[in-house]
Amino acid sequence: MNAKNFYIVATVPNEPSLQVKVSGPYLTEQAAQADLVAAIDEVMDIDPSAKNYQYSISRVESHKPGVIQHMATDV
Repeated sequence: MNAKNFYIVATVPNEPSLQVKVSGPYLTEQAAQADLVAAIDEVMDIDPSAKNYQYSISRVESHKPGVIQHMATDV
């Protein structure tokens, strides 16, 4: 895994500094884009208020998985 990877990020509209990596890491932006709709659907299954979040794809430095991948490893 690279130090910088692409993640699907959720941002609370009225609190832009509050961001959560929802899914990732992805090696390419295209891979993140291909998973975007499915990741948003999974987030809404977990938290119905997630329909109010804003979603974007960001390249960030991190070695930690997104929320969805983190939860999948706990199963």
